[in-house]
Amino acid sequence: MYMLYSKSSEYVVRALVYLALQDNNEYIMIKTISEYTDIPLPFLSKIFQDIAKANWILSKKGKNGGVKLAVNPAKLKLIDIISYFDGSKDYSKCMFGQKDCGVSNRCVLHNKCSDLKNEIHDFLGKTTISDFSKIWKDENKRLQKNHHIINILN
Repeated sequence: MYMLYSKSSEYVVRALVYLALQDNNEYIMIKTISEYTDIPLPFLSKIFQDIAKANWILSKKGKNGGVKLAVNPAKLKLIDIISYFDGSKDYSKCMFGQKDCGVSNRCVLHNKCSDLKNEIHDFLGKTTISDFSKIWKDENKRLQKNHHIINILN
């Protein structure tokens, strides 16, 4: 089937949600983020270099250093994050590999798959890091536990 996003995109979303849940006046150490999100530290360090280039985070070295969000999480849409890390997805391709699948020459599942691809694209275009952080907060309150972020997002 069609892959929606890479491991990098998954980790970026998870890390950004974690940052959105924090007090944005303070920098958070990358090691702390790694521990709470279950993202390997070397991978997370690389990801933060990439998202710093996208101007989504601010970073600070030294004592009291770390990272924090540079943008409002309500403006960080999933489609933008996935496109940044994985490139733009071509949602017009046939999920079953038929080269000329389209309006005039459809595969047997064209209509159903087109609907699904449109729903996915719409979901990614409407959903933000802020939406995910709100869901996490609501679930955490409902469960009345202090889960690591990995436990709720997976």
